[in-house]
Amino acid sequence: MRRICDGDDDAIAEIYDRHASVAYGLALKIVRDALEAEDVVHDAFVAIVERADQYRAERGTVVAWLVTTVRNLALDRARRRTRRAQITDEELRHEPSEPVIDPESRSVLDLERRAVRAALGGLPAAQRATLETAFFEGLSYPEIAERDGVPLGTVKSRAARALSALRVALEGPLEMQGVGSGGEDE
Repeated sequence: MRRICDGDDDAIAEIYDRHASVAYGLALKIVRDALEAEDVVHDAFVAIVERADQYRAERGTVVAWLVTTVRNLALDRARRRTRRAQITDEELRHEPSEPVIDPESRSVLDLERRAVRAALGGLPAAQRATLETAFFEGLSYPEIAERDGVPLGTVKSRAARALSALRVALEGPLEMQGVGSGGEDE
């Protein structure tokens, strides 16, 4: 340990060669993962080099100090892993679960999706592209106009005509489902 304190790299290599297998075996038994055990052993040898001046021969052997360091680091790592797993489990328990959709509602949703896709497919390409850019890319009308190199008024009129055409195209399918029929639901 005196040689390590004096900066002799061969001294730590000697300790490593003599005791790394014992340190690794202990770490592996505690953390139960080969890569983590290697990390623990590495961290233990780094700690021994950094704290070499704190070693006291009257308290025990270098091997005992190494084993204690490995044990403590491995236990800390295992506890952190267990704690992280507990936190993840708690978070997952508090996550809202997907609502269960009954077959009738699923069927209605499927009809709505098909109607919207059909209505979008019936729009002229420029109008559809304007709506898709605004809704899916989140660009504002001025940003779309700048990006596409067209006047702002053109973008606004494309969007207005596209929304109007969608409204007309979707009134039929929505009225069949009882939405927008002029009754109390509106």
